[in-house]
Amino acid sequence: MTWRPDIPLWRTAIRAYETGFQRRPVFRYWRELEASQWWSRDRLEALQFERLQALLRHAATTSPWYGAQWEALGLDAGAVRAPSDFQRWPVIDRETVRANRMAMRSTAGLPLIAKATGGSSGVPLQFDLDDESNERRMAAWHRGYGWAAAAPGTRQWYLWGVPPHSSGAWRQRKVRLYDALYRRTTESCFDIAESQIDRLHASLARTRPDAIVAYTNAIYTLARMFEARGLTPYRPRSIVIGAEKLHDFQRTLIERVFRAPVFETYGSREFMLMGAECSAHAGLHLTMEHHLVELLDDAGAPVAPGIEGNVVVTDLTNRGMPFVRYANGDRAVAATGPCPCGRGLPLLAAVTGRRLDVLQTPEGGRLPGEFFPHLLKEIPAVQRFQVIQDNERVIRLRVVAPAWRDEDAAWLRTELAAVAPSLTLDIQQVPEIALTATGKLQVVVNALAASGQERG
Repeated sequence: MTWRPDIPLWRTAIRAYETGFQRRPVFRYWRELEASQWWSRDRLEALQFERLQALLRHAATTSPWYGAQWEALGLDAGAVRAPSDFQRWPVIDRETVRANRMAMRSTAGLPLIAKATGGSSGVPLQFDLDDESNERRMAAWHRGYGWAAAAPGTRQWYLWGVPPHSSGAWRQRKVRLYDALYRRTTESCFDIAESQIDRLHASLARTRPDAIVAYTNAIYTLARMFEARGLTPYRPRSIVIGAEKLHDFQRTLIERVFRAPVFETYGSREFMLMGAECSAHAGLHLTMEHHLVELLDDAGAPVAPGIEGNVVVTDLTNRGMPFVRYANGDRAVAATGPCPCGRGLPLLAAVTGRRLDVLQTPEGGRLPGEFFPHLLKEIPAVQRFQVIQDNERVIRLRVVAPAWRDEDAAWLRTELAAVAPSLTLDIQQVPEIALTATGKLQVVVNALAASGQERG
Protein backbone atom coordinates (compact mmCIF):
# COMPACT_ATOMS: atom_id res chain seq x y z
CA MET A 1 0.00 0.00 0.00
CA THR A 2 1.42 3.37 -0.96
CA TRP A 3 1.35 6.32 1.41
CA ARG A 4 -0.42 9.52 0.48
CA PRO A 5 1.92 12.57 0.41
CA ASP A 6 -0.62 14.78 2.16
CA ILE A 7 -0.90 12.51 5.23
CA PRO A 8 2.09 14.01 7.15
CA LEU A 9 0.43 17.45 6.93
CA TRP A 10 -2.83 16.16 8.37
CA ARG A 11 -1.03 14.13 11.00
CA THR A 12 0.83 17.28 12.07
CA ALA A 13 -2.50 19.08 12.45
CA ILE A 14 -3.92 16.25 14.55
CA ARG A 15 -0.78 16.13 16.69
CA ALA A 16 -1.02 19.89 17.24
CA TYR A 17 -4.64 19.50 18.33
CA GLU A 18 -3.97 16.61 20.70
CA THR A 19 -0.66 17.82 22.13
CA GLY A 20 -1.06 21.59 21.93
CA PHE A 21 -4.76 22.38 22.29
CA GLN A 22 -5.94 19.36 24.30
CA ARG A 23 -2.59 18.90 26.08
CA ARG A 24 -2.89 15.14 25.74
CA PRO A 25 0.28 13.06 25.23
CA VAL A 26 -1.51 10.65 22.88
CA PHE A 27 1.21 10.80 20.21
CA ARG A 28 3.96 10.12 22.76
CA TYR A 29 2.10 7.06 24.00
CA TRP A 30 1.60 6.00 20.38
CA ARG A 31 5.34 6.23 19.70
CA GLU A 32 5.99 4.07 22.76
CA LEU A 33 3.57 1.42 21.48
CA GLU A 34 5.10 1.49 18.00
CA ALA A 35 8.43 0.60 19.62
CA SER A 36 7.22 -1.96 22.17
CA GLN A 37 5.31 -4.06 19.61
CA TRP A 38 8.66 -5.30 18.30
CA TRP A 39 10.00 -6.32 21.71
CA SER A 40 10.46 -9.99 22.52
CA ARG A 41 7.58 -11.79 24.19
CA ASP A 42 9.62 -12.17 27.40
CA ARG A 43 10.27 -8.43 27.58
CA LEU A 44 6.62 -7.62 26.91
CA GLU A 45 5.44 -10.08 29.55
CA ALA A 46 7.85 -8.54 32.07
CA LEU A 47 6.42 -5.07 31.36
CA GLN A 48 2.88 -6.39 31.61
CA PHE A 49 3.52 -8.09 34.95
CA GLU A 50 5.24 -5.02 36.37
CA ARG A 51 2.20 -2.92 35.46
CA LEU A 52 -0.12 -5.56 36.93
CA GLN A 53 1.71 -5.47 40.25
CA ALA A 54 1.50 -1.66 40.35
CA LEU A 55 -2.21 -1.73 39.51
CA LEU A 56 -2.99 -4.26 42.25
CA ARG A 57 -1.16 -2.20 44.87
CA HIS A 58 -2.99 0.93 43.71
CA ALA A 59 -6.43 -0.73 43.75
CA ALA A 60 -5.86 -2.33 47.16
CA THR A 61 -4.98 1.00 48.78
CA THR A 62 -7.23 3.49 46.97
CA SER A 63 -10.36 1.57 45.90
CA PRO A 64 -12.64 0.93 48.90
CA TRP A 65 -14.44 -1.96 47.22
CA TYR A 66 -11.36 -3.83 46.03
CA GLY A 67 -9.56 -3.23 49.33
CA ALA A 68 -12.42 -4.68 51.38
CA GLN A 69 -13.07 -7.60 49.02
CA TRP A 70 -9.47 -8.70 48.80
CA GLU A 71 -8.91 -8.35 52.53
CA ALA A 72 -11.97 -10.50 53.21
CA LEU A 73 -10.56 -13.18 50.89
CA GLY A 74 -7.13 -13.03 52.47
CA LEU A 75 -5.50 -11.68 49.31
CA ASP A 76 -2.41 -9.47 49.57
CA ALA A 77 -1.67 -7.35 46.50
CA GLY A 78 1.96 -7.05 47.56
CA ALA A 79 2.37 -10.83 47.59
CA VAL A 80 1.85 -11.32 43.84
CA ARG A 81 5.35 -12.43 42.86
CA ALA A 82 4.53 -14.42 39.73
CA PRO A 83 1.71 -14.44 37.16
CA SER A 84 0.42 -17.72 38.62
CA ASP A 85 -0.24 -15.95 41.95
CA PHE A 86 -2.79 -13.75 40.20
CA GLN A 87 -5.00 -16.73 39.37
CA ARG A 88 -6.24 -16.72 42.99
CA TRP A 89 -7.90 -13.33 42.45
CA PRO A 90 -11.69 -13.36 42.01
CA VAL A 91 -13.35 -12.81 38.64
CA ILE A 92 -15.94 -10.01 38.47
CA ASP A 93 -18.64 -9.30 35.89
CA ARG A 94 -20.97 -6.54 34.74
CA GLU A 95 -23.36 -7.07 37.63
CA THR A 96 -20.47 -6.58 40.04
CA VAL A 97 -19.60 -3.26 38.43
CA ARG A 98 -23.22 -2.13 38.21
CA ALA A 99 -23.74 -2.77 41.92
CA ASN A 100 -20.43 -1.31 43.14
CA ARG A 101 -19.41 1.39 40.66
CA MET A 102 -19.01 4.19 43.20
CA ALA A 103 -17.08 2.09 45.71
CA MET A 104 -14.80 0.75 42.97
CA ARG A 105 -13.61 4.25 42.13
CA SER A 106 -10.17 5.25 43.35
CA THR A 107 -9.91 7.80 46.17
CA ALA A 108 -6.61 9.10 44.74
CA GLY A 109 -8.34 12.23 43.40
CA LEU A 110 -7.88 11.43 39.72
CA PRO A 111 -10.23 13.31 37.35
CA LEU A 112 -12.75 10.80 36.00
CA ILE A 113 -14.46 10.47 32.64
CA ALA A 114 -17.91 8.84 32.74
CA LYS A 115 -18.59 6.26 30.03
CA ALA A 116 -21.33 3.80 29.15
CA THR A 117 -21.34 0.58 27.16
CA GLY A 118 -23.82 -0.14 24.40
CA GLY A 119 -25.15 -3.15 26.26
CA SER A 120 -24.55 -5.62 23.42
CA SER A 121 -24.51 -8.36 26.05
CA GLY A 122 -27.96 -7.24 27.16
CA VAL A 123 -26.68 -5.44 30.26
CA PRO A 124 -25.84 -1.74 29.69
CA LEU A 125 -23.08 -0.54 31.98
CA GLN A 126 -21.96 2.83 33.30
CA PHE A 127 -18.32 3.10 34.40
CA ASP A 128 -15.42 5.57 34.73
CA LEU A 129 -11.82 5.96 33.64
CA ASP A 130 -9.07 8.50 34.27
CA ASP A 131 -7.53 10.89 31.75
CA GLU A 132 -4.27 9.00 31.25
CA SER A 133 -6.09 5.76 30.58
CA ASN A 134 -8.24 7.48 27.98
CA GLU A 135 -5.16 8.91 26.27
CA ARG A 136 -3.38 5.56 26.22
CA ARG A 137 -6.50 3.98 24.70
CA MET A 138 -6.40 6.51 21.90
CA ALA A 139 -2.74 5.65 21.30
CA ALA A 140 -3.59 1.94 21.06
CA TRP A 141 -6.38 2.78 18.62
CA HIS A 142 -3.92 4.68 16.41
CA ARG A 143 -1.44 1.80 16.43
CA GLY A 144 -4.02 -0.89 15.69
CA TYR A 145 -5.66 1.07 12.91
CA GLY A 146 -2.21 1.94 11.59
CA TRP A 147 -1.63 -1.76 10.86
CA ALA A 148 -4.54 -1.43 8.43
CA ALA A 149 -3.15 1.80 6.90
CA ALA A 150 -5.90 3.71 8.72
CA ALA A 151 -3.84 5.76 11.18
CA PRO A 152 -4.57 9.46 11.83
CA GLY A 153 -4.19 11.54 8.70
CA THR A 154 -5.73 9.00 6.35
CA ARG A 155 -9.08 9.76 4.78
CA GLN A 156 -11.70 7.51 6.37
CA TRP A 157 -15.33 6.63 5.67
CA TYR A 158 -17.19 5.38 8.74
CA LEU A 159 -20.29 3.22 8.58
CA TRP A 160 -20.91 3.41 12.30
CA GLY A 161 -23.30 4.30 15.09
CA VAL A 162 -24.03 8.02 15.28
CA PRO A 163 -25.28 10.11 18.22
CA PRO A 164 -29.05 9.91 18.70
CA HIS A 165 -31.03 12.44 16.65
CA SER A 166 -32.21 14.09 19.85
CA SER A 167 -28.74 14.63 21.33
CA GLY A 168 -27.76 18.20 22.11
CA ALA A 169 -26.51 20.69 19.55
CA TRP A 170 -23.10 20.88 21.26
CA ARG A 171 -22.62 17.12 21.02
CA GLN A 172 -23.59 17.10 17.36
CA ARG A 173 -21.24 20.02 16.64
CA LYS A 174 -18.38 18.35 18.51
CA VAL A 175 -18.78 15.19 16.42
CA ARG A 176 -18.72 17.20 13.19
CA LEU A 177 -15.58 19.08 14.23
CA TYR A 178 -13.84 15.87 15.27
CA ASP A 179 -14.76 14.22 11.97
CA ALA A 180 -13.36 17.17 10.04
CA LEU A 181 -10.06 17.13 11.97
CA TYR A 182 -9.60 13.39 11.49
CA ARG A 183 -10.70 13.52 7.82
CA ARG A 184 -13.60 11.28 8.62
CA THR A 185 -16.94 11.02 6.84
CA THR A 186 -19.52 9.26 9.00
CA GLU A 187 -22.57 7.54 7.60
CA SER A 188 -25.12 6.03 9.95
CA CYS A 189 -25.21 2.25 9.96
CA PHE A 190 -28.90 2.60 10.82
CA ASP A 191 -29.62 4.04 7.37
CA ILE A 192 -28.85 0.99 5.25
CA ALA A 193 -31.92 0.43 3.07
CA GLU A 194 -32.63 0.14 -0.63
CA SER A 195 -33.60 3.80 -0.75
CA GLN A 196 -30.13 4.78 0.52
CA ILE A 197 -27.93 2.61 -1.68
CA ASP A 198 -27.36 5.16 -4.45
CA ARG A 199 -26.61 7.88 -1.90
CA LEU A 200 -24.09 5.72 -0.03
CA HIS A 201 -22.46 4.67 -3.29
CA ALA A 202 -22.14 8.33 -4.26
CA SER A 203 -20.77 9.23 -0.81
CA LEU A 204 -17.93 6.74 -1.26
CA ALA A 205 -17.18 8.01 -4.76
CA ARG A 206 -17.17 11.61 -3.56
CA THR A 207 -14.99 11.17 -0.47
CA ARG A 208 -12.57 8.58 -1.95
CA PRO A 209 -11.48 7.18 1.44
CA ASP A 210 -8.15 5.52 2.13
CA ALA A 211 -9.95 3.27 4.60
CA ILE A 212 -13.51 2.22 5.42
CA VAL A 213 -14.27 1.66 9.11
CA ALA A 214 -17.51 -0.18 9.78
CA TYR A 215 -19.66 -2.40 11.93
CA THR A 216 -19.36 -5.94 10.58
CA ASN A 217 -22.98 -6.57 9.72
CA ALA A 218 -23.47 -3.05 8.39
CA ILE A 219 -20.69 -3.26 5.80
CA TYR A 220 -21.61 -6.86 4.96
CA THR A 221 -25.21 -5.84 4.31
CA LEU A 222 -24.08 -2.87 2.24
CA ALA A 223 -21.73 -5.08 0.22
CA ARG A 224 -24.57 -7.51 -0.48
CA MET A 225 -26.81 -4.69 -1.65
CA PHE A 226 -24.11 -3.21 -3.89
CA GLU A 227 -23.49 -6.61 -5.46
CA ALA A 228 -27.21 -7.30 -5.93
CA ARG A 229 -27.59 -3.97 -7.71
CA GLY A 230 -24.49 -4.50 -9.85
CA LEU A 231 -22.81 -1.42 -8.33
CA THR A 232 -19.02 -1.21 -8.05
CA PRO A 233 -18.12 0.93 -5.04
CA TYR A 234 -14.99 3.07 -4.69
CA ARG A 235 -12.01 0.90 -3.81
CA PRO A 236 -10.30 1.89 -0.53
CA ARG A 237 -6.89 0.65 0.58
CA SER A 238 -8.37 -1.25 3.51
CA ILE A 239 -11.54 -2.01 5.44
CA VAL A 240 -11.43 -2.01 9.26
CA ILE A 241 -14.13 -4.14 10.87
CA GLY A 242 -15.34 -3.86 14.46
CA ALA A 243 -18.19 -4.08 16.99
CA GLU A 244 -19.51 -7.47 15.82
CA LYS A 245 -18.20 -10.93 15.08
CA LEU A 246 -16.75 -11.30 11.59
CA HIS A 247 -17.39 -14.60 9.83
CA ASP A 248 -15.23 -15.93 7.00
CA PHE A 249 -18.09 -15.76 4.51
CA GLN A 250 -18.61 -12.11 5.38
CA ARG A 251 -14.92 -11.32 4.90
CA THR A 252 -14.95 -13.06 1.54
CA LEU A 253 -17.93 -11.13 0.21
CA ILE A 254 -16.77 -7.75 1.57
CA GLU A 255 -13.33 -8.16 0.03
CA ARG A 256 -14.85 -9.26 -3.28
CA VAL A 257 -17.20 -6.29 -3.53
CA PHE A 258 -14.79 -3.59 -2.30
CA ARG A 259 -11.62 -5.20 -3.75
CA ALA A 260 -9.70 -4.36 -0.59
CA PRO A 261 -8.38 -6.38 2.40
CA VAL A 262 -10.44 -6.60 5.59
CA PHE A 263 -8.77 -6.03 8.97
CA GLU A 264 -10.72 -7.32 11.96
CA THR A 265 -10.51 -5.55 15.32
CA TYR A 266 -11.66 -6.50 18.81
CA GLY A 267 -12.62 -3.98 21.44
CA SER A 268 -15.26 -2.75 23.83
CA ARG A 269 -16.36 0.47 25.45
CA GLU A 270 -14.79 -0.65 28.73
CA PHE A 271 -11.30 -0.98 27.20
CA MET A 272 -11.44 0.34 23.62
CA LEU A 273 -9.11 -1.51 21.24
CA MET A 274 -7.94 -4.81 22.75
CA GLY A 275 -6.88 -6.57 19.57
CA ALA A 276 -6.37 -5.97 15.86
CA GLU A 277 -5.13 -7.73 12.74
CA CYS A 278 -1.89 -6.80 11.07
CA SER A 279 -1.20 -7.32 7.37
CA ALA A 280 -0.31 -10.99 7.99
CA HIS A 281 -3.97 -11.67 8.95
CA ALA A 282 -2.88 -14.45 11.32
CA GLY A 283 -5.10 -13.38 14.20
CA LEU A 284 -5.75 -10.43 16.47
CA HIS A 285 -2.68 -8.92 18.16
CA LEU A 286 -3.54 -8.13 21.79
CA THR A 287 -2.64 -4.74 23.27
CA MET A 288 -0.78 -6.48 26.07
CA GLU A 289 1.02 -3.33 27.19
CA HIS A 290 -2.38 -2.05 28.38
CA HIS A 291 -4.37 -5.22 29.14
CA LEU A 292 -3.92 -8.62 30.62
CA VAL A 293 -6.34 -10.86 28.72
CA GLU A 294 -6.98 -14.30 30.16
CA LEU A 295 -9.05 -17.10 28.63
CA LEU A 296 -10.66 -19.21 31.35
CA ASP A 297 -13.00 -22.18 31.46
CA ASP A 298 -16.27 -22.06 33.37
CA ALA A 299 -14.47 -23.17 36.54
CA GLY A 300 -12.03 -20.25 36.26
CA ALA A 301 -9.00 -22.26 35.14
CA PRO A 302 -6.85 -21.13 32.18
CA VAL A 303 -7.52 -22.88 28.86
CA ALA A 304 -4.77 -23.93 26.46
CA PRO A 305 -4.15 -22.16 23.14
CA GLY A 306 -6.59 -23.45 20.54
CA ILE A 307 -9.33 -24.03 23.16
CA GLU A 308 -12.27 -21.66 23.47
CA GLY A 309 -12.59 -19.86 26.80
CA ASN A 310 -14.23 -16.94 28.57
CA VAL A 311 -12.51 -13.60 28.05
CA VAL A 312 -11.36 -12.04 31.33
CA VAL A 313 -9.64 -8.64 31.15
CA THR A 314 -7.54 -6.66 33.59
CA ASP A 315 -7.05 -3.05 32.51
CA LEU A 316 -3.49 -2.06 33.42
CA THR A 317 -4.03 1.66 32.70
CA ASN A 318 -7.34 2.62 34.33
CA ARG A 319 -6.50 3.73 37.85
CA GLY A 320 -9.55 5.93 38.20
CA MET A 321 -11.88 2.91 38.39
CA PRO A 322 -9.85 -0.30 38.13
CA PHE A 323 -11.13 -3.33 36.23
CA VAL A 324 -9.41 -6.38 37.72
CA ARG A 325 -10.24 -9.79 36.21
CA TYR A 326 -13.40 -8.60 34.52
CA ALA A 327 -15.38 -11.18 32.52
CA ASN A 328 -16.84 -9.19 29.64
CA GLY A 329 -19.17 -11.92 28.37
CA ASP A 330 -17.15 -12.76 25.25
CA ARG A 331 -15.54 -16.05 24.31
CA ALA A 332 -12.33 -16.41 22.34
CA VAL A 333 -9.55 -18.75 21.29
CA ALA A 334 -5.84 -18.01 21.68
CA ALA A 335 -3.55 -18.72 18.73
CA THR A 336 -1.20 -21.68 19.00
CA GLY A 337 1.81 -19.86 17.59
CA PRO A 338 3.35 -16.42 16.94
CA CYS A 339 2.47 -14.15 14.05
CA PRO A 340 4.81 -14.29 11.03
CA CYS A 341 5.01 -10.48 11.12
CA GLY A 342 7.60 -10.70 13.92
CA ARG A 343 5.72 -8.67 16.55
CA GLY A 344 6.05 -9.93 20.10
CA LEU A 345 2.39 -9.29 20.87
CA PRO A 346 0.30 -12.45 21.46
CA LEU A 347 -2.56 -13.40 19.17
CA LEU A 348 -6.18 -14.32 19.52
CA ALA A 349 -7.03 -16.80 16.78
CA ALA A 350 -10.70 -15.78 16.95
CA VAL A 351 -13.32 -14.07 19.06
CA THR A 352 -16.18 -16.53 18.88
CA GLY A 353 -18.91 -14.95 20.98
CA ARG A 354 -19.63 -11.48 19.63
CA ARG A 355 -22.47 -11.61 17.18
CA LEU A 356 -25.62 -9.53 16.86
CA ASP A 357 -28.44 -10.41 14.52
CA VAL A 358 -29.71 -8.00 11.90
CA LEU A 359 -33.32 -6.82 11.98
CA GLN A 360 -35.34 -5.97 8.87
CA THR A 361 -37.90 -3.44 7.72
CA PRO A 362 -41.03 -4.18 5.66
CA GLU A 363 -39.38 -2.52 2.65
CA GLY A 364 -36.48 -4.95 2.74
CA GLY A 365 -34.07 -2.63 4.54
CA ARG A 366 -31.74 -3.73 7.32
CA LEU A 367 -31.45 -2.44 10.88
CA PRO A 368 -28.16 -3.46 12.52
CA GLY A 369 -28.44 -5.42 15.73
CA GLU A 370 -26.23 -2.70 17.24
CA PHE A 371 -29.08 -0.18 16.88
CA PHE A 372 -30.83 -0.90 20.15
CA PRO A 373 -27.69 -1.39 22.28
CA HIS A 374 -26.45 1.91 20.85
CA LEU A 375 -29.57 3.69 22.12
CA LEU A 376 -30.23 1.78 25.33
CA LYS A 377 -26.83 2.70 26.73
CA GLU A 378 -28.31 6.21 27.11
CA ILE A 379 -31.00 4.92 29.53
CA PRO A 380 -29.40 4.02 32.90
CA ALA A 381 -32.67 2.42 34.12
CA VAL A 382 -32.24 -0.54 31.75
CA GLN A 383 -30.66 -3.50 33.53
CA ARG A 384 -31.19 -6.09 30.82
CA PHE A 385 -32.94 -6.21 27.48
CA GLN A 386 -33.78 -8.38 24.53
CA VAL A 387 -34.97 -7.43 21.07
CA ILE A 388 -37.21 -9.86 19.18
CA GLN A 389 -38.55 -9.62 15.65
CA ASP A 390 -41.10 -12.28 14.70
CA ASN A 391 -43.24 -9.88 12.65
CA GLU A 392 -41.83 -7.80 9.80
CA ARG A 393 -43.63 -4.69 11.05
CA VAL A 394 -43.13 -5.04 14.81
CA ILE A 395 -40.05 -5.02 17.00
CA ARG A 396 -40.61 -6.34 20.51
CA LEU A 397 -38.31 -4.85 23.14
CA ARG A 398 -38.29 -6.71 26.43
CA VAL A 399 -36.67 -4.71 29.23
CA VAL A 400 -35.81 -5.40 32.84
CA ALA A 401 -36.03 -1.85 34.16
CA PRO A 402 -37.84 -1.22 37.47
CA ALA A 403 -37.28 2.54 37.10
CA TRP A 404 -38.55 2.65 33.50
CA ARG A 405 -40.27 5.91 32.54
CA ASP A 406 -42.83 6.79 29.91
CA GLU A 407 -40.33 9.37 28.63
CA ASP A 408 -37.83 6.57 27.92
CA ALA A 409 -40.38 4.72 25.79
CA ALA A 410 -41.34 7.86 23.88
CA TRP A 411 -37.68 8.67 23.19
CA LEU A 412 -36.96 5.17 21.85
CA ARG A 413 -39.98 5.25 19.55
CA THR A 414 -38.91 8.64 18.21
CA GLU A 415 -35.40 7.36 17.49
CA LEU A 416 -36.70 4.24 15.76
CA ALA A 417 -39.14 6.27 13.67
CA ALA A 418 -36.26 8.48 12.49
CA VAL A 419 -34.56 5.53 10.78
CA ALA A 420 -37.37 3.00 10.24
CA PRO A 421 -40.77 4.74 10.27
CA SER A 422 -42.64 1.64 9.09
CA LEU A 423 -41.63 -0.36 12.17
CA THR A 424 -43.65 -0.38 15.38
CA LEU A 425 -41.91 -0.74 18.73
CA ASP A 426 -43.72 -2.89 21.30
CA ILE A 427 -42.04 -2.35 24.70
CA GLN A 428 -42.64 -5.00 27.34
CA GLN A 429 -41.43 -4.63 30.91
CA VAL A 430 -40.53 -8.03 32.33
CA PRO A 431 -39.08 -9.16 35.68
CA GLU A 432 -36.38 -11.28 34.04
CA ILE A 433 -35.10 -12.53 30.69
CA ALA A 434 -34.28 -16.22 30.41
CA LEU A 435 -30.86 -17.34 29.20
CA THR A 436 -30.36 -19.88 26.43
CA ALA A 437 -29.62 -23.53 27.10
CA THR A 438 -25.89 -22.72 26.99
CA GLY A 439 -26.23 -19.97 29.57
CA LYS A 440 -26.04 -17.05 27.16
CA LEU A 441 -28.36 -14.13 26.64
CA GLN A 442 -29.39 -13.73 23.02
CA VAL A 443 -29.72 -9.98 22.75
CA VAL A 444 -31.23 -9.67 19.28
CA VAL A 445 -33.47 -12.44 18.00
CA ASN A 446 -34.47 -12.25 14.35
CA ALA A 447 -37.09 -15.00 14.32
CA LEU A 448 -37.99 -14.11 10.72
CA ALA A 449 -34.51 -15.09 9.57
CA ALA A 450 -34.60 -18.27 11.67
CA SER A 451 -37.91 -19.29 10.12
CA GLY A 452 -36.92 -18.43 6.56
CA GLN A 453 -39.24 -15.42 6.33
CA GLU A 454 -36.44 -12.86 5.95
CA ARG A 455 -36.67 -10.64 2.88
CA GLY A 456 -33.83 -10.52 0.38
